Order: sequence, then structure tokens, then C-alpha cells
Amino acid sequence: MMRVLIVDDETRRYGRLISAFKEIGIEREQIDIVPSAEDARDKLLEVRYELLILDILLSLRPEDEPDVKNSLNLLMELHEGDDYHKPIQILGITGDMSIAGESAKKFAEWTWYVLKYSATDDEWVNRAVNCAKYVLEHDRQVGADRPKYGLDLAIVCALERPELQEVLKLPWHWEAARPLDDRQFIHEGYFELDGKKITVAAASAPRMGMVSTSLLSAKIIEALRPRLIAMCGICAGVRGKVELGDVLLADPAWDFQSGKRVFDKEDYTFAIAPHQLSVAQIVRGHVEQLRSDSGALAKIASDFESAPRLPRIHIGPVASGSAVLADGKIIEEIKAQHRELLGVEMEIYGLYAAAASASAPAPTAFALKAVCDFADSNKADDVQRFAAYTSARVLANLMERFGSRLLKSGE
Repeated sequence: MMRVLIVDDETRRYGRLISAFKEIGIEREQIDIVPSAEDARDKLLEVRYELLILDILLSLRPEDEPDVKNSLNLLMELHEGDDYHKPIQILGITGDMSIAGESAKKFAEWTWYVLKYSATDDEWVNRAVNCAKYVLEHDRQVGADRPKYGLDLAIVCALERPELQEVLKLPWHWEAARPLDDRQFIHEGYFELDGKKITVAAASAPRMGMVSTSLLSAKIIEALRPRLIAMCGICAGVRGKVELGDVLLADPAWDFQSGKRVFDKEDYTFAIAPHQLSVAQIVRGHVEQLRSDSGALAKIASDFESAPRLPRIHIGPVASGSAVLADGKIIEEIKAQHRELLGVEMEIYGLYAAAASASAPAPTAFALKAVCDFADSNKADDVQRFAAYTSARVLANLMERFGSRLLKSGE
């Protein structure tokens, strides 16, 4: 039975929508209406709703004044956290998009669609009904026709050597490569965790870059339906913040070349418009636990012949671009987009975007890349191999210690 939650302090304006819902089989007792963000949190803790309709301008409690930050905070908790039952789809609603200001962009990004309420026009009602029909059909496809998770972990690498090569050195019972389709090969394996077999597949893209990684990631998601999809390998680091061999959890990731050319007085300039994608809080939390384990990191270093140093784990912003960087000065330009920038590479945003746009059941995506240079001309094969090694080993440690919890996050 489909459940709908409407969160809006102007509850009386939903009479027409409730009547329209009844015509498609959604009865009044299947719909809950609450006036505040705190009331919504209480409901979302107890009930699994298929559809959430959320007012952009919402009060924290019924007696408080409405503020867009209350809606945005709730939306962020649903988007990034694991405390609440997450609806299949979320619709925003507002009578005036301008009241939300800059927050409206994030609201539009994190919801399925933003409805423009009108007291006289039924367009918003019709669109909400069409969305509910889609969710109803989605809910009916339980069984063989509905895609289900198949694989536990998919690993995507940008390079066969040294990145995929180091992944395949993990003691995970790898088999010979098999065709995923007529153009792409994958390696399948598994490891034991808490008495269960954790299935793994790994592949490298045919070429470097966000487009190639995004296409491969989307292909793997569609064919294998992994619960987790991860990227490991090598990247450039920001000198002074990280060292060679350090492993970076990219949170968030974005395309540092995204934007448009605009005319400013007498000349054209490039206006940056980065779209940032973050990792799930459960992933970040467990990487933080691993980061504090100096013994595990020392073991990683000791298992590598002539390791140059003890690697560390960092969590923070990593930017993706479409070109190999050989000029350290360009990092200073990218740092202007995020002052906490840790690294720069060419693929992570493509993987995150593929996972974010995947149909249900979508995987949880994250990337662990290790620093092999500082975006300058000093690039050495031995450092690249060490970085690829530390990246793969940190991923293995994360999965072998916390994999059961991470895999449950997709249920």
C-alpha cells in the first residue's frame, strides 16, 4: 500500500490533491499531513513513505515562523543521512520560488521535481498525480520484473596499470576476465566476511576521463546492480596538505571545468558553476574510523617493498577535470572553487554522477584515490605504483572491516 507524507503548514490547500489522489486509488488514510519539519522527522522515523511532498518554506515546529533552512536541513538529512526511512521520491512545492533564494537550487537538485502551487490552476495537481502514478507503478513491480541488487561491490579504475593491477592483487579469489558486453571485460571475485561471501567485480575504463568512467559505471550499474560502487587509483594532491601515497576519500567531488562563458562589460569571462556530489555519511564515518587506525596504515606500508613513507587517509574535496594536469599553478586556480581542496584527478565526478542518476536500486558510491604527484611534471612510475597500492589496500581494509555495515546501508 502506497503511503504519502505531505509536510506543509498550509494544510488546507491540499483538498484538490487529496481528491485527485483518491481517483487513482490512494485513499485518505494512506496520506499523512504534518505542519512542521520536526513533525515530519517523527513520521519518517516510524513510517516508510513512497512519496514525500515537502514545502520549501517550512517551520521547524508548528509554533515557529517558516524558514527555508528548515526544509533544506530536512532534505539534506534525507539525502545524506541514514536515520530516516527514505521515500522513493520527493516533490518540492512552493507558491513562489523566489522566496527560497539560492537554496532553491539545492532544493531543485535534491528533489524529483519542484511543484509551483496555484490556488486557481490545477497544473501542479496534475503533475503531482502523474508522479504518484509513476511511484504506484514502481511499487507494483515487486518481484521478477523489478531490478534487485545483484553484486555487493563494483570497483572502477581509470587505468589497467597500475590501478586495476593493484586491485587484482588483493586476495579476493579473482577469476579470469569475462565479457560484460561485446566491448567491456570485468574480473569477478569474492571474500569472506562474517561468515558470508561478499561478491566483487572490478574493471578499468578503456580510456581516462570523466566521460569514459561515467559510461563504464552506468554500464556496470545497469548490468550488475551493485550495492556499492567504488573507485580507487591515483590522483594529484595539493602540496602542503597531503603527501605522496596518502589516500583521499573524495567528499565532495565536482567538475572544476563546469560553467559557461559570460560577457562582462567589454570581454567574455568563464563563470564557474560547480555541481558538487558527496558520499553517504555512513561511508564517511567508517573511513574516519579507519583513518585513526595507525596500526592498519603501518601494516599497509610494511607490506610494500621499500615503501617511501607511512600513508595517511584524508577526507575532503577532490575536483575532477577533463585534462591531465602538468602545471602545478592550475591547482591554485581550482582551490578558488573550494579552499579545502585536497586533490585533483580526471574521473571521480563521472562515477558519482552515474550512481546519483541511476534508477532504483541505486548503489552507494565513493572514491579512494592516492596521491602520486602534485599536478606538475614530476611523475614517477614507482610513486604511481605505491599510490595505486595504498589506494587498493585502504579499500580492502574498509570492506574487510566494515563491509557488512556499508552493504546494509543499501537495503
